[in-house]
Amino acid sequence: MTYGVKVSEKRGARVWLAERASSIALVPLTLWAVIAGAAMVGQPYEAVLAWASEPVTAVLLGLTLIVSVYHTWLGVRVIIEDYLRHASEKAMLALNTVGCLILAAAGLYFIISLAGA
Repeated sequence: MTYGVKVSEKRGARVWLAERASSIALVPLTLWAVIAGAAMVGQPYEAVLAWASEPVTAVLLGLTLIVSVYHTWLGVRVIIEDYLRHASEKAMLALNTVGCLILAAAGLYFIISLAGA
């Protein structure tokens, strides 16, 4: 405890700031993804594959994925901590972490595979 501030309150503020930062980062990334995806509608498979293989596109896809998964992980974690007060809380937190790590790893694998195509 530091000057009347509990550790949980300090961690809560840090999580709150992380959620806001990831939300702000997702705004331009999501706009880019929607605009770029809309531009790909009706394009042949080869054109979409060529677009996804470009280094800038692969990096932006990867950033969008990582920030989205991180934001999801934070949000689900807060929900679990706020609404589960059972022994299952720790198991659910672990499941959230493992699920998000698997999602991020699989997504990055596919993005890297596309970029290498």
